[in-house]
Amino acid sequence: MRQYLRCGLAFAFSGVVGANIATDCLFGVGDRATSKVNLGALEKGYVNIAVHGRLPLLVSQIVEVGRSEEMVALARSKGAKGIRFYGICCSGLAAMYRYGGVIPLSNALSAELVLGTGALDLWGADVQDVFPAVMDVAKRFKTTVITTSASARLPGAERFEYDRKHSNVAETKALAEKIVRRGVESFVNRRGLTVYIPPYEVEAEVGFSVEYVAKRFGSFRPLAEAIRDGRILGVVNMVGCNNPKVLYEKTIIDVADVLLENGVLILTNGCASFPLMKLGYCNVSALSRTNESLREFLSPDLPPVWHVGERVDNARSSGIFAGVANLLKKRFSALPFAFASPEWGNEKGIGASLGFRLLGVNSYRCVEAQIHGSRKVIEFLKEGTKATLGSAMYVDVDPVALGRKIVDDLKAKRKKL
Repeated sequence: MRQYLRCGLAFAFSGVVGANIATDCLFGVGDRATSKVNLGALEKGYVNIAVHGRLPLLVSQIVEVGRSEEMVALARSKGAKGIRFYGICCSGLAAMYRYGGVIPLSNALSAELVLGTGALDLWGADVQDVFPAVMDVAKRFKTTVITTSASARLPGAERFEYDRKHSNVAETKALAEKIVRRGVESFVNRRGLTVYIPPYEVEAEVGFSVEYVAKRFGSFRPLAEAIRDGRILGVVNMVGCNNPKVLYEKTIIDVADVLLENGVLILTNGCASFPLMKLGYCNVSALSRTNESLREFLSPDLPPVWHVGERVDNARSSGIFAGVANLLKKRFSALPFAFASPEWGNEKGIGASLGFRLLGVNSYRCVEAQIHGSRKVIEFLKEGTKATLGSAMYVDVDPVALGRKIVDDLKAKRKKL
């Protein structure tokens, strides 16, 4: 099991931190931005293209090509108002604050709901979080589905792919152009289909990087001092994919409500961030959900939930933790920090939580990990790491109770602080 922790360390610093640094180097950090979210942000009359998945290289080129004068003119010549881009899962989250105008619609588990509006002309999937049922819904609405990775093909989907070794990566721009042109073709072929767009949309503040926080406050000192003196009770990184074992997305919201009313600042990214965006928690109006001291610190222009990006941007959350810890000259384990993944539903969730556990940050969940074949493994992962890492894993299927447990643990750390 100690060797297992080494795997967690490798995952965190190669698959997350390394990927985050490389992505920022290639595509820029981005900055705070305001984005429309939820299904109401879809619009009729445009060539509507949704990107889904993880790989930012092809997405960046699809957006660039789709905004070119040539492609916009092509779309208009076919009767469209223009071309619009939307995001499902992490590709949309990465693109929305880097390029602007890429609208996040849903996490991976509700992709079928987006297709069910009938508003999408083309849906492009890459390497991960792609569920086979999307094809059944897409066929009903004649939405063109393409796959861009040979490792995640769907039966009946069209293939515009990198090969398994990415040997054709130099052809990325040409591939992006083919995809956008296919989206225009699909728009023409789908004329006359019934489209229903639910009337629900909201604005969300996104792009809370380490760099933005330092710029907004001048340094990390104001944030660190607010945590030290208790104006901010603590900071929780709330992430994770969704899980059909619990009521979809409600678990995340129930935990968030308890945290905010007790003055806890929330960082979020990936699939767990979608309900927080869709229900207004990433908007300044959500300050009404917080206690007085947190509200005063964040007023007038900061929301109580800071959206840091896609899943690999967990590195940004740990960077924000580090900015505070360095100023206070404390280990992470001594500070009122926590990692919450209420609905986690796959192997990545264990890896992500281990990344923070290895830094000394407790993890909290509403779904048990699939480790119940061994009492010793359960004991090691939940409690046995306290001595070596200064952190443990807690599970409570009641999200409100879990939220209270997090608050109680943060308060206990505050007494020592």
